[in-house]
Amino acid sequence: MELSWKNLLGKQDRERRIIAAYTLGAIVVTLVFSVMIAAYEATFLGVALALIACNNFPVFYLLRRKKNVTKAAYYLICQGAFTLVFSLAFVGGLEGPVIYWIGILPLAGGLLLRSRGIIFSTVLAFLALIILGLRRFIPGVHDAVTPDATYLLIALICFISMISFMSYLYLQQNAWVVADQTRKLDNLLNIVTHDIANPLTLISGHAELLITQGQASPAHNKALHRIVQASELITDILHKVRQIQAAKAGKLRVETSPVSLATIFDKLRFVFEARLEQKKQQLRIDLPATYQDVLVLADPVMLLNEVLSNLVSNAIKFSPTGSTIDIVVMRSQDMMRIEVRDQGIGIPKDLLPYVFDDFRSTSRPGTEGETGTGFGLPLARHVVETFGGSLHVDSRPAEDQRKASGTTFILRLPLYRTTTFQAKAS
Repeated sequence: MELSWKNLLGKQDRERRIIAAYTLGAIVVTLVFSVMIAAYEATFLGVALALIACNNFPVFYLLRRKKNVTKAAYYLICQGAFTLVFSLAFVGGLEGPVIYWIGILPLAGGLLLRSRGIIFSTVLAFLALIILGLRRFIPGVHDAVTPDATYLLIALICFISMISFMSYLYLQQNAWVVADQTRKLDNLLNIVTHDIANPLTLISGHAELLITQGQASPAHNKALHRIVQASELITDILHKVRQIQAAKAGKLRVETSPVSLATIFDKLRFVFEARLEQKKQQLRIDLPATYQDVLVLADPVMLLNEVLSNLVSNAIKFSPTGSTIDIVVMRSQDMMRIEVRDQGIGIPKDLLPYVFDDFRSTSRPGTEGETGTGFGLPLARHVVETFGGSLHVDSRPAEDQRKASGTTFILRLPLYRTTTFQAKAS
């Protein structure tokens, strides 16, 4: 596969881009040294270094074909070792003040060829040290340049610049690797969630069919209900995982529109009426009369099902029987602040930093053994952020005896308009 100069420095082949970029860096540094050495009246040595710098150009020829990428990397490492030995031999050898440049070889090898490159370039570095130690026995080799403070400063600047450039290339290389692995994991996750859903639907459907037929014994009927409940839980997990993946990929379809908080809270109270009665809990919603006409920008279905329902469900789950759950609404500049407060067991300090983490399981049983997916809060935050809002948490765990336990989720949503505010402004 042919590779033009434009493509070589474009976005196609990553390995070749790294090698090409490093080659250009090596050429520039070598030319800087050739000019500097020539300025110190060592013209012959400066011209020789310039010619050696030109020996790096064959790397680009080797990079024209993908099968020669490894050859190009080995050639570049050998060329670097030769350049260092040649230049250091005329600037003090092992006793010279810039011998530290030898240390760049293993770094270059690791960047270009990973572990095998480190081994290969380390061997070359030791060979270079041996040759420099024997330079007095090589005819014609002598100290052509006596480094002064300016020379040492420029050499150090070039060294730091080259190390920084290599570090950048290494980070870029790792970023590509991580991106590839993340993409592969996302694809695998999408395949797994899709393939699990089909047999799960079949299992759940057959279990519900056997229940409706009424021919199963009480013990079997109880087992069938557990199968249906487990299937629903797994289905919920799959749904939330898909939603989180879509949000992370920027593919979560959210169409914001003006939403009435009063209407949403009425629906929320209706949704949780049975669960609240079961645990003898109360849901108090503090929506002042001045905010009755408030509209926020959100997707009404997702705000109710994926955000507020998750927060209230957690409050019910982790609060004791007979407790009260409060929803307090207030205005904060151009945002509406909604706090969901409970008097429950709180979130342990070791779990608190990870409650919104997609990759950390924070699921734990409720006060009466209730189970959950562990994906509700990460999904809620992703959804809120697509609205242009934010979601945070403050919690006091039960083991902290200094304060009353409980958790407060702080939800901020962008304000659309309110007739009350308009009336006041007019």
